Formats: sequence, structure tokens, C-alpha cells
Amino acid sequence: LDLSGPMLTRARAQAAEEGLDRITFEQGDAQVHPLPASAFDVAISRFGVMFFDDPVAAFNNIGRALRLGGRLAFVCMADPTRSEWVSVFGTARAYLPLPAEEPATPDGPGMFSLADPSVVHRILDTAGFDKVHTEPVEALSDFGRDAHDAADHLLASGPGQHLVKLLDSASSVDSADRPSGTDSVRAAFTVALAAHEQPAGVHLRTSAWLVTATRR
Repeated sequence: LDLSGPMLTRARAQAAEEGLDRITFEQGDAQVHPLPASAFDVAISRFGVMFFDDPVAAFNNIGRALRLGGRLAFVCMADPTRSEWVSVFGTARAYLPLPAEEPATPDGPGMFSLADPSVVHRILDTAGFDKVHTEPVEALSDFGRDAHDAADHLLASGPGQHLVKLLDSASSVDSADRPSGTDSVRAAFTVALAAHEQPAGVHLRTSAWLVTATRR
């Protein structure tokens, strides 16, 4: 179940390539999607639960779809200061003439909305889960062959495109001599990523929580 049609199209194609025929894919919003009651043994998500407008309602909806004692398992981003790729964005911003952004709403949806384990416990307890456990996990991810390759990878991400939009909106006068927002962000990423280049490529640490719980 996912909101993104293109991601589901890719998932269907990959499942077909791997001969996995006991899977169905549905497009919808887990907050309100009419899931069958008490129909599933486990609900699993990888970095897909941090963007709910109303996380309690969303996990309530998911919980109702689990049998009593059914399991929930997901990974979500942890403290952003522990993820090296996040620091790359901070370094890149120093090279860009970006406008100041309004601070994010602490309780609003976003990549790090579940970074505080106490928030995770409160939400899941309110949504009808118990035996909530948060385990820190870290992994090195391969971002590219070199700084240029890794810069393209980050540029294609949601946060990378966000920087491009900010930079374009800050430039009120078009000039043939001025690099595009895309080129400027790519250049800033390349400079920031140079410090992470190794012979085997650019590998950056990601810090997350592995969260498990059961339906009360």
C-alpha cells in the first residue's frame, strides 16, 4: 500500500522479475484506506510512516487491520545529527545563496517526525499498540562512485529538489551568466561530498530506529 503510483509500478515490475506472485499492490493513504479488519499478521514499513498528517489515526487504521496480537515493524529516521548524508546537506547550504527557511513544526509530518523514541512510544500507545520497542540501527549506504556521482544521487532526492526550488525562488532575475539552481546545488553537493570520497566510493552513514510493537 503506497500513495505513489510510480513507486507501485516499479514494485510490480520488480516482483514480476523475481517471480513473486503472492503479492498485491494497492495505491492509497494508510491513514484512511479501508483495510480489512483483523486480516493481517504483520504490518511492515521501511521509511514510509514519518509523513502522516495524523500519525495516531494512521496507526489506529493500520492496527485495526491486524489480528489481535499482530505485529508492527518499521524503520524510521533517527537523530539527524547521526546521519552523515544529512550533514552533507548542511555543508552544501553554506555554498548556496539560499533564503532563510521557517522552522519546521515540531509535531508536523516530516522525515524526522519520529526521530524521538518517546514520541514513537506515545503515538503507538495511543493508537492501541503495546510491547513497543525501539532499537537503534545504523548502516553505511553506497551513494556513488565518487563525489560527482553521489552529488547526482542526492540531487535527485526530495531534499535535493527542495534546495533547487529554494534557490530558483530566491533568484528574481534571470541571467544567462547565472548557473541554474540545479547546477548550483550539484556543485555545492560535489564540494561537500569530496571529504567522503574513498577508493571504494562514497559511503555515508544513516541512523534509524527499528520499531516493533504488537496490537493490544
